[in-house]
Amino acid sequence: MVVNKALPSIDIFSWYAKENGIHWISHEWLSQVFFYCIHNATGDLGIFFFSLISAIGMALLIMIRNKDAIKKSIVLSSIFLFPMVILIKLMFYGRPHLISFFLLYATLSCLYSYRRDETSRAIYLIPFISVLWGNFHGGSSTLSYILCFMFMFSGLFEFSIGKLHGEKLSRKQLLTYFGVGVLSIAALAINPYGLHMLTYPYVNMGDSFAQGMINEWTAPDAKEISHLIVFYLPLFIIGVSMIITDKRIKAVDLLVFTFFLYMFFRSVRFAVVFQIASAFFAFDYFIAREIKAVRTKLDSAIFCVFLLILIGVNVVSFSNIVKAYHAEKLISVVLETKFIELVKKDVPQRLYNDYNFGVTLILNGIETFVDARADLFSPHNLRDAKSLLSLTQFDKKEKSKIFDPEKIIEKYNFDAFLISSSSPLSVYLRSKPDNYKILLEDEEAVYFKRIDVLN
Repeated sequence: MVVNKALPSIDIFSWYAKENGIHWISHEWLSQVFFYCIHNATGDLGIFFFSLISAIGMALLIMIRNKDAIKKSIVLSSIFLFPMVILIKLMFYGRPHLISFFLLYATLSCLYSYRRDETSRAIYLIPFISVLWGNFHGGSSTLSYILCFMFMFSGLFEFSIGKLHGEKLSRKQLLTYFGVGVLSIAALAINPYGLHMLTYPYVNMGDSFAQGMINEWTAPDAKEISHLIVFYLPLFIIGVSMIITDKRIKAVDLLVFTFFLYMFFRSVRFAVVFQIASAFFAFDYFIAREIKAVRTKLDSAIFCVFLLILIGVNVVSFSNIVKAYHAEKLISVVLETKFIELVKKDVPQRLYNDYNFGVTLILNGIETFVDARADLFSPHNLRDAKSLLSLTQFDKKEKSKIFDPEKIIEKYNFDAFLISSSSPLSVYLRSKPDNYKILLEDEEAVYFKRIDVLN
C-alpha cells in the first residue's frame, strides 16, 4: 500500500484468491500502514517498544481516571487490576486491535463525560473517532454508534427498582446521543471500501466457522484455573460489589456491564475490552475504607511498593526486549528457515498449506492456499482446507457422503503440501508413499510433493 500508493482489491497473497478473483476488504488498512511506517523506521524493536508504551499508557489512563476511588479501596482495587496486568501483557502487541483499545477508551470517556455534564463538548468528537475506527480497525468499529444508542436508551425513563436507578436525561442529551450515533454510522462509511464497512463487522461476527478457526475467538473456559484468575476474577469482583454496595446502581452502568459481559463470554479476545469498559464504573461500587485527613504511613508504604513494582516491571520488560533483540530471538517462528528455503527452491504452483503456517509464508513471499485472514476464505475454500487437514468433513453439503481426501486434492490439483507433522492429513499422505514423497520433515512440519508432479 505504501510502496504502490494504492489499496489492495483482489487479494495478492494467496494463489487461490488470485485465480478466483476474490475481493479483499482490508478493514485494518490504516493500521497496517501505521505499523509499516513504525517498522520501516525502527525495525522489530520499534514495534515492541510501541506495544509496551501503549500498554503502560492504557494502564496509566485507567489508574489516573480512578485515582480517588483506588485510594478509597486500594486492596480491592489492586486485586481487580491484577488480572489486567496479565491481560495487557498478553494482548498489547503490534496488531490493529491495540489501536481499538484506545478508541474504545476515548469513546466511553466522551459518553460518560456528556452524561455527567450536558455542557461537555467531548461528545461531538465521537463521529471523528468513528472515522478513525472505520479505517484503523473496522472489525470493531460498530461500537462507536452502538454505545451512543445504549447511553440514549438508558436515559429514556426515570425509574427505581431496588438498588437499580434509571435517570431520565434531558431532551437535549437524548437528541445529542441519538444524533451523534447516526453521525457515527455515516462516519464509518468514510473509508476506501465505503458502505461495505458498515456490514462487515456483522458478517464477520456472524461467521461462526471462520471464528472457530481462530484460537482467540474461543470463549473463556471456567474449568481452567488460569482463566478463572485472569478472566473471571474481575467479573466476580464487579458482580459482588454491585450486589453488596449501598449505592444506587446506575442503569447506564449496568447496561454497559451487561453488553461487554456478553462480548466477554463470546471470546477471550474481548477480555481486555471488558476490563477497559468496566474501568469507567466498577471502582464506584467497591466498598470504601475510611480515609483519614492525614496520609498514614500505611498509605505511603503501599504507594511506594506499587511504584517500585511498576518501575521494576517496566525496567525488566525493556531489558528483556533489548536482550531478545540482540540474541535474534525477538520474533518467534512457526516454520524453520529450511522449509522456507525448500519451498522457494521447489516453487510449487498449487501449494496446500496448514492454516497456521499462512502468515509465515506470506512474510517470506510465498503464496498461500489459506491463511489467518479467515473471513476472506470462509465463503470459498476454508471448509475444504480444514476438512482436508483434519480428514473430517466440514462442508454441510457433503456431510452425508463418505469423506474422501483425494476428491479435495483433485478439486484444487495440489502439487505440494506443507503441513503440521502431527496432523491427520500427514498420516494419510505417509500411508501413500507411491503418491506422495516427503522432501523435508522435522517435529513441527513436513513437506510433501506429489509423485505424479515429480514425474
